[in-house]
Amino acid sequence: MEDPRFNSFRYGLAVLLVRCPHLRPYAHSAHWWIEDIENYGDAVRFRDKLRAEGGNKMLLEESEQICIQLEEEVQSYFGASIDLS
Repeated sequence: MEDPRFNSFRYGLAVLLVRCPHLRPYAHSAHWWIEDIENYGDAVRFRDKLRAEGGNKMLLEESEQICIQLEEEVQSYFGASIDLS
């Protein structure tokens, strides 16, 4: 069962800002993409769980690709908002 205190948005944003420090000055605009950042946070947690458990390699590879795609998508949102500023 998932911890009810866990916040996928905050986790996803924290991971994104660690991996992409150039986005840190724009973190205040992250509230525009709450659902996408939550999905990214959930995908990263799932991927990390698979890594830790040494699970199914195909599932881990698919999860890695999903994380990359979500990260690129969310970065593009930040990029679009930066260009509009």
